[in-house]
Amino acid sequence: MKSVSAIIVVKNNPRHLFESLDSIKNIVSEIIIGDIDIGNDYRKKLLENKKIRIVKLHSITPFADLVKEDLKEQAKGEYILYLDPDEIFPTALISYLLSIINKYDYFLFPRKNIIFGKWIEHSRWWPDYQFRLFKKNSVIWPKVLHPIPKGKGKEFRFEASEENSILHYNYDNLDQFIEKATRYAKSEAESFVQKKENYTLRQSLQKSLSEFIGRFFSSEGYKDGIHGFVLSVLQMFYYFLVYFYYWEKKKYLNIEKDIPQTYQTFANNLHLETNFWLIKKNLVSASGKIKLKIQNKILKLFGS
Repeated sequence: MKSVSAIIVVKNNPRHLFESLDSIKNIVSEIIIGDIDIGNDYRKKLLENKKIRIVKLHSITPFADLVKEDLKEQAKGEYILYLDPDEIFPTALISYLLSIINKYDYFLFPRKNIIFGKWIEHSRWWPDYQFRLFKKNSVIWPKVLHPIPKGKGKEFRFEASEENSILHYNYDNLDQFIEKATRYAKSEAESFVQKKENYTLRQSLQKSLSEFIGRFFSSEGYKDGIHGFVLSVLQMFYYFLVYFYYWEKKKYLNIEKDIPQTYQTFANNLHLETNFWLIKKNLVSASGKIKLKIQNKILKLFGS
């Protein structure tokens, strides 16, 4: 059997942590816990597990992806298993996984996101494939916000089904979502400033529009009901937050021109895109489609 080192970055006292640890006990030989202000009671309980080694991290570490590569270098296993403390590994897969692990360099798992008490099956939240298990040198984890790691070698991708998926208790409430979005938006804004890159209101609005339309219409977030709508709006607002924090870091300077026209372009494009997808996804009646097509022709002629 190949040796597997698990790496979990833990901040404070996440409520699913010990479920997460229990789900991987039969596949790992060691567990490295990246400690961001773990409470004393949690730390004592963690150290009862002889497989666990705790590595203290700085309290102001803004997101886990910044430290995963450093923790990986401390791992002894030939394979690395990354898991978040709110993720439960699919234990039913372990026997099969161990029987094929020698044949592949990295594995991608679907992830089942539970948000506000509901499995989100659309809105780009499913199947949400994740690099989670790989040979130590086959994947480099970029030290950036929203990293897209790339694997080297032979890939195994599990079928997108519930039994194959990592269960992810993503957000229990709005406060959790907003707290994380705020933290990430600050980091992203700071990155623009540090790299001396301009980030304009127009760029922010374009990204916001793409995020909402992509999630709610193109990826059928409307099938998730009000959950899909709320999440699509929240994801859209994230890019407003990035811009607002960027503006703050620029000392609230008047860095924009033609703001009304910029907003008008955004509003017109939102209207055009909404009408387009209402027609494409058959979300309106036949007569409604005709009206929306006429509206779009008028908007294209006179909207800008």
